[in-house]
Amino acid sequence: MAGRPVIPFLTDNCVPDSIGTYLRRRGHDVVRVRDVMPADSPDPVVAEAAMQSGRVLISWDRDFNHQRFLKPRFKTLQRIAFSCHELEGSKRLKEVIERIEFEYAQSSNAKPMMIRIGKDKILIRC
Repeated sequence: MAGRPVIPFLTDNCVPDSIGTYLRRRGHDVVRVRDVMPADSPDPVVAEAAMQSGRVLISWDRDFNHQRFLKPRFKTLQRIAFSCHELEGSKRLKEVIERIEFEYAQSSNAKPMMIRIGKDKILIRC
């Protein structure tokens, strides 16, 4: 694992366990939202928890309104948002994980990482 950053992730309730399992196997630190707060915690609370703990939030639901998280309050939120079908999630993650690890290593609090993973595309904003 030399040269690969260990990324601290926080997986939202809607993220399949297979995603966290895969990330742990790669040596990353993964915490599930449901293990640290109530399952019905509002998205801003989940986002705040990710920022306060220095974790990259992984979310799947479309409820995570992107515009709300452009406010200055969330300027340090690092996030990976899946928009593909859940059954394709693990496969897509495996296809782009090295790019995610690279982008994480390059990111900073001034320019946090935001990645959207779709069925056939990936959008990276850092």
